[in-house]
Amino acid sequence: MDELDQLKKQWLKNTNFTKINQTEIKSLLHKNSTSIVKWIFIISLIELSLGIILSFMFPSSEREESAFFKYLGYVSELVFYIGIGYFIYSFFTSYSNISNKSSTKELLINIITTRKHVENYIKFNIYFIIYAFVIAFLEIIIRKIDADVHWGTNFVMIILLAVIIALITLIFITIIKFYYKIVYRRLLKKLNHNYEELTRLEEES
Repeated sequence: MDELDQLKKQWLKNTNFTKINQTEIKSLLHKNSTSIVKWIFIISLIELSLGIILSFMFPSSEREESAFFKYLGYVSELVFYIGIGYFIYSFFTSYSNISNKSSTKELLINIITTRKHVENYIKFNIYFIIYAFVIAFLEIIIRKIDADVHWGTNFVMIILLAVIIALITLIFITIIKFYYKIVYRRLLKKLNHNYEELTRLEEES
């Protein structure tokens, strides 16, 4: 953004070159926005690839599980990958649209769309993680409850497991949010900056 900042300073100091510099600044903002969306698309692809690789490296355990949870696991995995595939396609579409659009108005619309996709992508992943931990908790409870044991013992065990699962979920979500803050929020911040600059330039032109 150094080149862009230099042009902005020059533009503010010298009103004789307003139109020329506005065009140059818009062009740089366009290029920068395209680069940001491209990186969002690439990072999401890397995440998906890593997820698939890890699933092969660390397959699910061979423990016995009920037909219900086995079926639920297959359905959940399918829904998850369909969801991720949808967002990757959305990021690619946003990248393609931003790359090919020359109109500032269209660029602004695509920036807003990309921003929404990223926000929804983050929410989808976090909600799915919470869902996965809830299902895991229910499965553990069903397997661990012993009808021959006093109900009080089962109750205490459920409470302890709930606390442990909740803590693990909280730690995991915190790590994921921190990762998203470093990666996606940082990119979104730059994209938002470009949006604000483009909006201001449109108002002043």
